[in-house]
Amino acid sequence: MNMKKQIIITALLLALTLLAEQFTHLDVILQNKFFDFNTCSWMLSRQNNLLLHFFFYNGAKIALIAAGAVAFIIFGASFESAKLRGYRYALLLFLSAMAIVPLVLAGAKKYTNVYCPAQLTLYCGTKPYAKLFESYPASFDRKANNKGRCFPAGHASGGFALMVLFFCLKKRRNKWLGLTSGVCAGWAMGFYQMLRGEHFLSHTVTSMFGAWLIILLLVLAMDAAKKKYPRFFAVKE
Repeated sequence: MNMKKQIIITALLLALTLLAEQFTHLDVILQNKFFDFNTCSWMLSRQNNLLLHFFFYNGAKIALIAAGAVAFIIFGASFESAKLRGYRYALLLFLSAMAIVPLVLAGAKKYTNVYCPAQLTLYCGTKPYAKLFESYPASFDRKANNKGRCFPAGHASGGFALMVLFFCLKKRRNKWLGLTSGVCAGWAMGFYQMLRGEHFLSHTVTSMFGAWLIILLLVLAMDAAKKKYPRFFAVKE
């Protein structure tokens, strides 16, 4: 599909996700299934599932950082090795996505002012429930409370950044495996957070479409750079 069409379609899907978050109750309906209202506890907790927490949270972060570090080392080596120069475009695109996708999506949480499910009075917390484009009740003292930092899902964004492998790999089969790995990693990390009461469904869906949109824009920028600086990317002029 034409890249510009992909960007438009992804932007529309992202907009539909935000509309669904605003005008439906899907988030709460699904999240209720992960919460025990009798004991005020979530399906999973960090304290009772240390192995799962390491695998889906700390371990996942370590693996993503390690992948980025390896790619960075190979990228640096491409300036000394003629065999690696042909991979410079893919390596730089991978590094850019792994850095920028989490930076943008996790950074957006500073401004959206949305609380996590576990913080809400709906689930034995202390914060009122308000959707992305809704105001908090007048009785809620915003000055006495820190801003919500839960929308979109920042943790899952690192996994979704791996979708960039679709554009880094050459063979068609490998491209789809790369894309699938990114989707699966993002949803594994995101769903784990939902089971802990750290995110609603819309938070993770927004991160997925947001990550794909950023990746598409990065590909456009990288393709333009490759045309302008063919020697840097080891492209025949």
